Amino acid sequence: MEPVSESVVDPDMEELFRLFLDEAAEGGGGTSNIQIMNFPTPGFGPTPGFRPSKQPFHYWIRDTRQKAFYLRDNRLVAANLQGENASQEEKVSVVPNRGLERKRCPLILGIKGGKQGLSCGTAKQPQLQLEDVQLTELFDKYEEAKRFTFFKTYNGSTHRFEAAAYPGWFLCTSAQANEPIGLTARPGEAAITDFYFKRK
Repeated sequence: MEPVSESVVDPDMEELFRLFLDEAAEGGGGTSNIQIMNFPTPGFGPTPGFRPSKQPFHYWIRDTRQKAFYLRDNRLVAANLQGENASQEEKVSVVPNRGLERKRCPLILGIKGGKQGLSCGTAKQPQLQLEDVQLTELFDKYEEAKRFTFFKTYNGSTHRFEAAAYPGWFLCTSAQANEPIGLTARPGEAAITDFYFKRK
């Protein structure tokens, strides 16, 4: 049996995980330096290796029919946005979830620059909804972050996003335009679960 690699399989994710996870672990002792790095002592210059608060990475996301995400009545909807409507497209913001297996590429997803999270809710069956949260604050809240976390798989051209709190449920769009983005337990059937995902 081959050893399991702890690296992120998707090369585009390596920088994100290195920035948030590897550098947070520097300094030894098994404790995170995130709070220290975010709040330097007043009156003192930055210490060597100091970075300002880490920010989410932002991505364009489209389903395989080139439908983009946009907000309508505070719900994420997918449509082919062209011309003047192209400015309505919502970019997806991501930070890693450091409480889950790194090799599964666990991403906390949100919009509005990381000020709203894509939540699967807490009911018996998941329901995609938007919640006002800061993605960077969820980075340090393992249990709370789980409902906002999706395991991203990558097959070389498209990506799938499986809900961490609801195994077997995937982010999806409808085959029809202007329908809300949701979750499905039947990937590859009527709903579209494969996405193009490109860093902005």
